[in-house]
This record gives sequence, structure tokens and C-alpha cells, in this order.
Amino acid sequence: VHHHAWLIFVFLVETRFHNVGQTSRKLLTSNDPPLLAS
Repeated sequence: VHHHAWLIFVFLVETRFHNVGQTSRKLLTSNDPPLLAS
């Protein structure tokens, strides 16, 4: 069970970093205000 939970945690972290990377590229290519303050 712990191993399965760890895999989920790693997946969520990698997905979050990937989404942050996409957001950073969008901010670099557009003048829209960041939507991080939610």
C-alpha cells in the first residue's frame, strides 16, 4: 500500500511540475496576468 501511495505522490509531483512548466512558457509568450494566485 505504501509503495502504491508513493507512486501516486510521485505522479502528482511530476504532473504539477509539468503544469508549472507549461504555465511558465505561456507567461513568457503572452502578456496575460498569471493565474497562480487562486
